[in-house]
Amino acid sequence: MSIAIDPVCGMEVDTATSLLSFDYDGTTYWFCGKGCLLDFKDDPAAYLSSDRTPSMPGSDSAYQPRPN
Repeated sequence: MSIAIDPVCGMEVDTATSLLSFDYDGTTYWFCGKGCLLDFKDDPAAYLSSDRTPSMPGSDSAYQPRPN
């Protein structure tokens, strides 16, 4: 099982079973749900900012993108 962190909310996403991914700037990002995917598509740079905190309360996960 390979895990990625949803860049919008900070939740863990199983990349082996999730159908919600988006390629941006050479990297594949994975999402817990359609809402997070759509938010990211609207403004990817806002969610990739180094000073941004994921929206999930208590989430302290650092996003680790999966290389293409």
